[in-house]
Amino acid sequence: MAELGVKQAGRIEELDQEVVIIRSHGITRQLAQDLEQRPALTVIDATCPFVRRAQEIVAKMSEAGYQVIIIGEPDHPEVAGLISFGDPQHTLVISDPTDIPASFFTKRNPSRIALLAQTTQSQKLYNEIVLSLSSIKGELRCFNTICTATSDRQSEALELAQSCDCMLIIGGRNSANTNRLHELCQDKQKASYHIETAEDLQAEWLINKQTIGISAGASTPKWLIDEVLNNLQNFF
Repeated sequence: MAELGVKQAGRIEELDQEVVIIRSHGITRQLAQDLEQRPALTVIDATCPFVRRAQEIVAKMSEAGYQVIIIGEPDHPEVAGLISFGDPQHTLVISDPTDIPASFFTKRNPSRIALLAQTTQSQKLYNEIVLSLSSIKGELRCFNTICTATSDRQSEALELAQSCDCMLIIGGRNSANTNRLHELCQDKQKASYHIETAEDLQAEWLINKQTIGISAGASTPKWLIDEVLNNLQNFF
């Protein structure tokens, strides 16, 4: 894409009279408002519909006075964007049931909590946190904002991992949904490996392995998967 003239901008000051594409992770509310103030720009909003829905939930629940809890990774751009649509002072990001403050279970004044998830989180973790919060003193509203494509891929990869001698997960090292796939598969098949390209394959992983399972992150291009398949066929 860079060879075709596409470049990445980290700040709005880097933009001129150009076409701007908003990535699928979405952007912060402030940045979206700043873009609206630049009429010379042509803005194409490619925010994932599942991310957009999560942003709207954060905004609505924050305006209604709820304590918003987001299941996700604090430094992930999608999560940073979600936080910006609510009140940062009343928005909490957690990645494990143990991150839930004890005060939510002991407050004399009942809590009003709205729970949602980064769209690439695992369904298993979401269910665990819902269960943990079910005994809070107050009101709990749960919004399952996990992308259906993500949950379907996780379910299929888990099923595949249980029937294979080795599992290969193809995708970027910084891809949240690819990393989640790898973690989930390792629970079922210890011989699960996260690779970015065919060059990452190591022959010793495949010794005495009869069945190799392959899955990939949501943004992994088909040509990368095909390269891995070709390398595997050459190996065997």
